[in-house]
Amino acid sequence: MKNQNAIPSGLSIFLTTFVVLFSVCSQADEYRKLNLDLVAASKNGDFTLVKDLIGQGASVKTRDRFGNSAFIYATSTGNLELVQYLHGQGSEIKLVNTRSETALISAAKAGHVKIVQYLLDKGANIDHKTIKGFTPLMAAAFANHTDVVSLLLERNANRHPIDHTGKSALVYAAANGNLDVIKGLIGAEQNIDQRYANELTLLMWTAGYGHLDATQYLLSKGSNVNLQDNRGRTALMMAAEGGYSEVVNLLLSSNADHSIKDKEGKTANQLSLLAGKGGLSLKN
Repeated sequence: MKNQNAIPSGLSIFLTTFVVLFSVCSQADEYRKLNLDLVAASKNGDFTLVKDLIGQGASVKTRDRFGNSAFIYATSTGNLELVQYLHGQGSEIKLVNTRSETALISAAKAGHVKIVQYLLDKGANIDHKTIKGFTPLMAAAFANHTDVVSLLLERNANRHPIDHTGKSALVYAAANGNLDVIKGLIGAEQNIDQRYANELTLLMWTAGYGHLDATQYLLSKGSNVNLQDNRGRTALMMAAEGGYSEVVNLLLSSNADHSIKDKEGKTANQLSLLAGKGGLSLKN
């Protein structure tokens, strides 16, 4: 006699399959969460939690939606012990994220010289370029980390690459007015009046941001004070428009021609007045 309460064999197979798949999916979700928790813990520099999560089975190969691994994030925290631990667990030194940034670029940008040194010792590519042409040396110069720049130069980093915005590490240093980095990056073969994006020179960058010492240094190296960029602007015009009176006076004393006009017909004095900076104080 048949059991009236028995589940048909087809339905039984379906239910069994559903339970198994549900269990597998639940386990997969738990594993994914474990891995993402590892990435987050590393980003926060939580070494204790990182070790605990790896002990639970989290994988150092995991990446977030930006392509960053726990290792890449760790290099920006300054925690060398965490970096060494993750490397020992199988993290790749040369891994790149979706922007083609490496752990070395991350550490250089954050200014962690000991981590930069560790990565270089372990074979990191010192001249790796991101998809925008940004190198570790540019990252350090852009972020104004003198000690990292010095280390990279000691390790023979290429100082000449130009990124996709038309700037070099030296241009970033000039924009920051970091005289030590500028001196370190200017080689004997350097054309002091080299043109970069928009026909700007190093002198225009330092003057335009009001960096007196850096401007004085470039003038001492023979920078041409009256060159014009693609708008017809000179270093004097840029300093005048920014209201940097000390730089303006230095440029004028270095034979800057205040009568030069840009492509719109404006002089340095007119640009200063239009910017509300009071105009130039000129001697007859």
